Amino acid sequence: MADSIVVIENVSLKYKKTVLTDVNITAEKGEVIGLLGLNGSGKSTLLTAIAGLRKTASGTIKVNGKAGFVTQENALIDELTAIDNLKMWTPMSRQEIIKELTETELSILKVADYIDLKVKRMSGGMKKRLALASVLLSKPDVLLMDEPLASLDIPAKNDIINFIDSFRSKGGTVFVASHNEELFRHCTRIYLLKDGVSKLLPAGASPSEALG
Repeated sequence: MADSIVVIENVSLKYKKTVLTDVNITAEKGEVIGLLGLNGSGKSTLLTAIAGLRKTASGTIKVNGKAGFVTQENALIDELTAIDNLKMWTPMSRQEIIKELTETELSILKVADYIDLKVKRMSGGMKKRLALASVLLSKPDVLLMDEPLASLDIPAKNDIINFIDSFRSKGGTVFVASHNEELFRHCTRIYLLKDGVSKLLPAGASPSEALG
């Protein structure tokens, strides 16, 4: 496992009560790991712990690189424009930011198309793509995504999925918590979180059937 970038061993996590009791997941470079589970199963709690924002009750989480976390609730300021929101996350100048948004894989997200629009005037898809870009400007090795396709229209969903494929193709690693069957088809492995433990689904297994 020389290329292992995330190693989760015997992890127990609490959020008000014990949510997860025994989670074991190893992710390699260039993998997309899907986290499947009912509401309250611990998917978001696990992502928060991988990001280093929550301590484990027991066990260890090792991330061999920088992690970037895109939460389900976009951490954006409504009264600011896209560019001003991005400037809050990076020391880069406007010109440098626009260059990143147009000349790298970030161009897939099309944020440069509405760079001077205020967040309060954006659609849900525009906000999601902007939130993702704000995390990606720091060039993380591991991308953590909580329900990235929730409440998005088809074009926005396609942009997010295309970016995930591009990020993975360049050696990036993605953890994604979702209920979206289409997104799971882009995962290299899917883990079911149920009754506090993680279970690797067999290749080709249906996520909806696994949930019961």
